[in-house]
Amino acid sequence: MADKQSHSGKAAWDEEFAESLRGTSVLIGITYLNADGSLDEQIQMHGRVAIVDAQRGIAIALEGKRAGQTYWLPPALTGFNPAQPGEYRLRSTGEVVTDPEFISNWTINRPAKT
Repeated sequence: MADKQSHSGKAAWDEEFAESLRGTSVLIGITYLNADGSLDEQIQMHGRVAIVDAQRGIAIALEGKRAGQTYWLPPALTGFNPAQPGEYRLRSTGEVVTDPEFISNWTINRPAKT
């Protein structure tokens, strides 16, 4: 999935693709790095896309051990890639997710502690 580029050079919001995400299953991986680039922690979760909003982002209705929670991802559609069929085991919880439709991986750089 390739986002179109706007005149500012930022990826444009593709409303058709965004709407097609609604209701799909997604496996999310988030890596937190310390200010020096070293690994701080990794989190995995899964759920279904509940809300797609070009301004607010993409809300995931979490399932499994985090059922009942909502997690917001940035409004960056390039963060959603089709998943290969199969079983995915979440290292942090041991949960097995079967045949998610998308995988969304993010890296967050933590600021230096002052």
